Amino acid sequence: MYNFKSYNYWKRALLFSFLFFVTIFKSQIFIRNSDYKTFTNVIVKHQGKNIEINKANFKNISFEPDDKIVYNNRLLDFSVSQDTLFFFDKVKEIEEVHISNDENVNRKEKSIKSNELKHSSASIFPNNLNATFIKIEVSKKTFVKSIIFFPNLISFPHDIKGNIDIQILPNINGFPDIDNPIMSFQRDISETVNKKWEIILPKIMKYPDNGFFVSFYYLSRDTTKTALLKMNKDTYMYSYFPQYKAWKKSTINGYFYKLKVLQ
Repeated sequence: MYNFKSYNYWKRALLFSFLFFVTIFKSQIFIRNSDYKTFTNVIVKHQGKNIEINKANFKNISFEPDDKIVYNNRLLDFSVSQDTLFFFDKVKEIEEVHISNDENVNRKEKSIKSNELKHSSASIFPNNLNATFIKIEVSKKTFVKSIIFFPNLISFPHDIKGNIDIQILPNINGFPDIDNPIMSFQRDISETVNKKWEIILPKIMKYPDNGFFVSFYYLSRDTTKTALLKMNKDTYMYSYFPQYKAWKKSTINGYFYKLKVLQ
């Protein structure tokens, strides 16, 4: 006997599966950042070879930090966010950061400058986990490529060495979210003996609307030798207390910084 209910159930299930497949397949998109034009495929220089990336193989590629988009005989940076790949044919630099509450600020193509806290510096405190808050005013979709800090070299030990752990942390209710880092990596603290300390992120990051934190942890037996960075007027330092598993906002201002972004 023909089971009409079973047939309808099977038909609905098949239709749902088909629509689900179409949604997943069509969700893979490639966007040129300058004008948001979409492409059906792109060429990526991956492990020294040019590879065509399309909707069919996008999920199977494990991208590496040195990978570049090949476009118009140029090698371009790109960012992958879920099922979308953005590649950047225009670069904009936001200079020192200024936190502004003025809603009438012109946020179009221009530099956004900060207020440096003159004649003030703060150490990267050895054997302590500290974070500085970074917040910029942008009206367009923005991607962070690198963060630059400014060492104070006047009273600075030039023979420091060792790795410093760095994390990019989300802003959750005004505090760093240590349990869900956006990215984690290491740099050599000896890089801070230069006038500018540029930290190029392992992968370009989409700028979160509510800002983010950069945390430092420098493990050292000699607590007298560490980096000394200039400070800004706009943001504050945060210290982590492992015994309470909690962050505390400090009265010390955050580090003075500069972002390189793609917009």
